[in-house]
Amino acid sequence: MKGIIHAKYTVVLVFLFLLTGIRLQAMDPDSLITRANLYYANQMYEQAAELYQQVVDTGLVSSELYYNLGNAYFKQHNIPKAILYYEKARLLDPGNEDIKYNLELARSYVTDKVEVIPRFFLVGWYHWFLERMSSDGWAWVSIIAFVLGLFLLTLFVFSKRSAWKKTGFTGGVVILFFSLLSFFFAWQSRDILTAHDHAIVMQPAVTVKSSPDENGTDLFVIHEGTKVAVVESADHWTEIRLDDGSKGWLPDDTITKI
Repeated sequence: MKGIIHAKYTVVLVFLFLLTGIRLQAMDPDSLITRANLYYANQMYEQAAELYQQVVDTGLVSSELYYNLGNAYFKQHNIPKAILYYEKARLLDPGNEDIKYNLELARSYVTDKVEVIPRFFLVGWYHWFLERMSSDGWAWVSIIAFVLGLFLLTLFVFSKRSAWKKTGFTGGVVILFFSLLSFFFAWQSRDILTAHDHAIVMQPAVTVKSSPDENGTDLFVIHEGTKVAVVESADHWTEIRLDDGSKGWLPDDTITKI
């Protein structure tokens, strides 16, 4: 009798172990992404988006994951969420042309056409150069340039030829300066990535108020998919600014930060 009872417990334990293993496999990000990719390939976009979203909810951060999720939402004509995840993908991989193209395509469906205040040309050049690589890319450039700069300065110190000394000193100083510049770009890119100072309007239409209060004066209406800058928050309200300089307050639950 004890042997039979022991066998029953063993069967139950094995069953529970197998069940746990199946659940763990189902929650494994790689397996979820594989299944999501299959759903997407078979034009089952809603199922694909659900699985991609599950992976995002685990805390995994990836430009490719965000890009795929944006595509899945775009295929469902969910423009606000598509823009949200394209924007997240662009922050991680600002030089990716596919992300830029799909983001601009999704933006073309947004009702609001906000005119951007022209930047001073030097500021425009700076941002163009900054967006050539991600923060990790700039960090690697900084490290490689730093090592190369030290090598050239070592050549300057130990070489006995004046030509090599001149080359080592001049090249070392220039490369080390570029290393510091790249480090600054990496820091700036990381700061932009973690600032969460922009958001996407998620509701079909939202009235922007003059103050963080339902009784505030109605200023203007913005629509889903519009990107706004987050200025400050107060008591479940967020002050936002558009690219044309317009400002006002929205309820927190009408926008999602990038």
